[in-house]
Amino acid sequence: MNSTNNRTILLKKMMAVAGLTWFFYIVFHLFSVLTFHSGEASFNDFFMWLNGSVFYPVLLALLGSTILFHVYIAITRQLNNNSSVGERYKKPYPKAIPRTVAWLGAFVMFGFIIIHSFQMLTTKTADLYSQLHLIFSHPMMLAIYGFGILALSTHLHHGLTNVLQTLGFSSNKPHNLALVIVVAIGLGFASIPIGILYA
Repeated sequence: MNSTNNRTILLKKMMAVAGLTWFFYIVFHLFSVLTFHSGEASFNDFFMWLNGSVFYPVLLALLGSTILFHVYIAITRQLNNNSSVGERYKKPYPKAIPRTVAWLGAFVMFGFIIIHSFQMLTTKTADLYSQLHLIFSHPMMLAIYGFGILALSTHLHHGLTNVLQTLGFSSNKPHNLALVIVVAIGLGFASIPIGILYA
């Protein structure tokens, strides 16, 4: 039993590290795309430098491996929890967020990441500024982006709250701090299509 508990704790910590890796990338990605507001030349030049750097393939490999690991552990932990014998081994899900809704949000976020990553990898970097204007001229893409950011924000809030509690924050501080961070990130990403629509 102790070995099983130790393995579970280790996997939870590794899952948290994978999630934090993506959190720091999201912050980096946010500051990267905010160069959009500096104009076409600055935006395109930055992403041409990033995509052409030796750092870029390492970043892609790290992000790909960590998200697959994060998803795998999340699913296997949930399946193991569902098959546990006895109610005392089952972790109840927050009543405010039905389990189906939470998992649907996670799958929406994962789908959004796949779509967004495919777009970024297949779009010509030298003309990325113009391509973004074209992408966000389609209502369907705006809807996908909006739902994706909403799902990402919800997942981030849940994950950050847990991490902050682990770091020793008590009471409502983790919830409130995570909420401020998530809202700031969401507004930052939303500023891109809003800037395009009202330019």
